[in-house]
Amino acid sequence: MRRAILNDAPNRLEFFQHLASYDFSVRRIIDLMVASIVLVVLSPVIALVALAIHLTSDEPVLTREKRVGKCLKPGLNDPSNRMATFEMIRFRTSRVPGERMPRLLVREQSTRLGRWLQKTSLDELPQFVNVFKGDMSLIGPRPIPADTLERDYEAIYEQRFSIRPGITGLWQVSRDHIGTFREMAAVDIHYIQNRILMLDLWIILRTFVAVVRRSSIQHWVHKSIIRVRENPLYNLVKRLMDIALAGVGLIVLSPVMLLVAMLIRLDSPGPVIYVQQRAGKRTFLFSQGKTDLVNTHFKIYKFRTMYHAPSNNEAVHKRWIKDWVNGKLNKTDNPQEVIKPNHDPRVTRVGRILRATSLDELPQLINILKGEMSLVGPRPVPVYEVEAYDEAYLARLDAIPGLTGWWQVNLRGRGTLDQMVELDLEYMTKRSLWLDIKILLLTIPAVIFGRGAK
Repeated sequence: MRRAILNDAPNRLEFFQHLASYDFSVRRIIDLMVASIVLVVLSPVIALVALAIHLTSDEPVLTREKRVGKCLKPGLNDPSNRMATFEMIRFRTSRVPGERMPRLLVREQSTRLGRWLQKTSLDELPQFVNVFKGDMSLIGPRPIPADTLERDYEAIYEQRFSIRPGITGLWQVSRDHIGTFREMAAVDIHYIQNRILMLDLWIILRTFVAVVRRSSIQHWVHKSIIRVRENPLYNLVKRLMDIALAGVGLIVLSPVMLLVAMLIRLDSPGPVIYVQQRAGKRTFLFSQGKTDLVNTHFKIYKFRTMYHAPSNNEAVHKRWIKDWVNGKLNKTDNPQEVIKPNHDPRVTRVGRILRATSLDELPQLINILKGEMSLVGPRPVPVYEVEAYDEAYLARLDAIPGLTGWWQVNLRGRGTLDQMVELDLEYMTKRSLWLDIKILLLTIPAVIFGRGAK
C-alpha cells in the first residue's frame, strides 16, 4: 500500500501528512517517555562524563552542530527552504571547540577522552535532550550536516526527510562499511517504507551490538580494505593486561632503571633517554565521503646506547635501513642472517651491554601505559623506514606496535624485510591472548641468549 502511494505523485503530500500525524500520535509519546527515563537514569553517567571533559580542558563540555531535521514543505525545489534545521548536542570530543569531527579520527584531532567517548558512543547521550525537545526521535535516519545535504541532495532522497531523524537507525545497525550517502539514503527509505514496532525493537537490540563493534573502528571500512579483523573483547583484555604488567614492571624494575640511568650518565655525556619518532598503528580518517588510511607516529622512549651525535647516528641508520630494505645486507650462505657490524663505533660500552640484554627497551613501558604501544605486537620502526616500504609492507602497521613480537622471538634482528613482514602478518591474523602470553614467555630465553642483539 505504501509503495503504491509513493508511486502516485498526487497522493505524495497526503502520504507525508499521514506519516507526520502517525509520528506525533504514537512515536512522539514513546520518544518522550524513553528520553525522560534515560535522562533520569543516566544522569550520574552524564554528569561524570561532563566533569571528566571539564577537568581535561577549559573548553566547553558540549558542542552544538547544525543538522538537517524533518522535511516541512514537501515539493519545493530548494532543499534549504523546506528542510528544518536544529542544533544537535554532543559531548565535545575534539581539541578545538566547535569543530565538527568525523567518527574516524587521527589522534592529533581528538582528545584521549574524546576517542573513548566516540568508541563507546557516550558522546551521543546529550542527544536525548534533542529527542525531548522534538528535534529528533529515538529511531530514524541519522541527522546529516547541512553542507552534506547541499552537496549530495537529489530528488530521490525526498522520503528520507519525511520523519524526524533518530539517535539510531537501520543503517547504523546493519552496515558493514562506511558507505556512501546514496547507500545510506536507500536503507533509510527502506526503513520508512517498512517500519513497524518489531523492526524498531530489532534496531534497538542491534544498536548494542553496533556499539560494541564501534570499539574497533575498522568495521567502518569496506571489507576489501580490512586486513585485520578486530575483536573488541580481546582488545579490552589485552589493554588491561598491558596496563597491569607495564605498571607492575615500572615499579619492580625502577631500581634497575635508576642504576642503568646512572651508568649511562657516567659512561658518556648526553641525555639518559633517547627519544625518536616511530610509526604507530595506522588509523582510518573519514573526510568528505572518502576513507583514507593514515600513518600515525609517536615518540618512543629508550635508554641511550650511542654517543650523543643525533644527526650522524640517524644518517648512518637511514643508510643501513635503505640497504636492508633493498636486500643488500643478507648473507649468501644463510638468507636469515643480516650483516651487522661486529663493533659499531657509535655504540658506547654501557650501550653494548644494554642492547645485548634489551634493557635499553625498558622505558617503553611508559609508551605502553600511554596506549601508544602494547606488550606484544609488531615492533615500532622509525618513520623514515616506513617511507622506504612498498605498499604491501604497510599492512604490518595495522596493529598496535609492541615491546616484543612474533618476529622478535623467531628471528630477533635477523632476516629480511620480507620475512619480518611475513611474521608480523602471521601474528596479526592468528593473534589471541594465549599467543600473546606464549610470545611473552618465549621472549625471556631470546633475551637471555641474546639472539640477534648487537
